[in-house]
Amino acid sequence: MGKKNNKNKKNKKRKKCYSIEKSLENDKQSAINIVYDHYRETYQLSRQAQQRRNKSFIILCILEAFSFLLLIRPEQVLNLIIDSINSQLDITLTFGNTILQTLLWILIIYVMIRYIQDVFYIERQYSYIGSLEAAMESLMQDAIKESKTLSVNSKLFLRESDNYLTDYPIVLNLIDLFYKTLIPVIFIVINTVRIYNEWAFIRYKMTLAFFCDSVMYVSLFIITWFYYFEIHAKTTAFIKRHVRFVDKTARFLKKLLKNV
Repeated sequence: MGKKNNKNKKNKKRKKCYSIEKSLENDKQSAINIVYDHYRETYQLSRQAQQRRNKSFIILCILEAFSFLLLIRPEQVLNLIIDSINSQLDITLTFGNTILQTLLWILIIYVMIRYIQDVFYIERQYSYIGSLEAAMESLMQDAIKESKTLSVNSKLFLRESDNYLTDYPIVLNLIDLFYKTLIPVIFIVINTVRIYNEWAFIRYKMTLAFFCDSVMYVSLFIITWFYYFEIHAKTTAFIKRHVRFVDKTARFLKKLLKNV
């Protein structure tokens, strides 16, 4: 009788252990599924933002090219745009260079804002996607250890983090610098020369259209330089460490804008 009771107790203990193991296995599988689904959704959102960024960049380059052409051939560009609009819409429309300048400023600042928003969204997602890949890799390594079907050292989920940065080509660093360093400077130069030409054209007499253009130029200038310093985090950190005024100003602006 005593042996039977001991046997029943052992069977119950085995069943309980099996039940716990099964529950842990199900919990681990659920965790893998949840993290993977979230990772996949996050990656898709990042890819969509990259597509928007690329589209905005192309539009911005076209608009800045028009700005450059307006500097050297204003009458020809104006006539070309009017003729294109009239032929496409089958109407007779005329407007002056002043309206074209203001419209171009509006389009440039709008596309620039959309472009910068997507750039920083993508940049912020890199570290987040990396943390999700690390979590997924950890869960997968645990599953591999238990199943013993794959090598424990297999790197399965490091595509956008460690694997992407390993032996990163120098030419890609140069391309990255071109987009983040040279292009903003070129755009600022073009826009600065444009607003200066507007000043010279009206002979420094303030008009409503020029006032609007000046406000948009100043806003664009500030946004572009904020983008320039934010995107170069290491350079900005170096400047803040060695120039206390810049650090104090940055802290003040960050606190002010956060509470607005």
